[in-house]
Amino acid sequence: MAETIGLVQRLSILSDTTTCVWIGPTPDNTEILVVSNDSSAAEANFANSMIHALASASTNYREVVAVHGDTDSTITSVRIEPI
Repeated sequence: MAETIGLVQRLSILSDTTTCVWIGPTPDNTEILVVSNDSSAAEANFANSMIHALASASTNYREVVAVHGDTDSTITSVRIEPI
């Protein structure tokens, strides 16, 4: 599994099932990742929790660690780094 570390520079909710997140140290140096919630109700609730955590980290300038596949941009888990 790969990890992308940085600030949430941008978060765009594209539809009920897709959210794009730009994570990186500066706005012009980011990696775009995706949160997808088109599965079961439990997985959709988990995806919504990740979106809320990413939005909170963005507004509070907190660094996040987004875990995703080595060749995949879909986020599977999020950690917010302590101050």
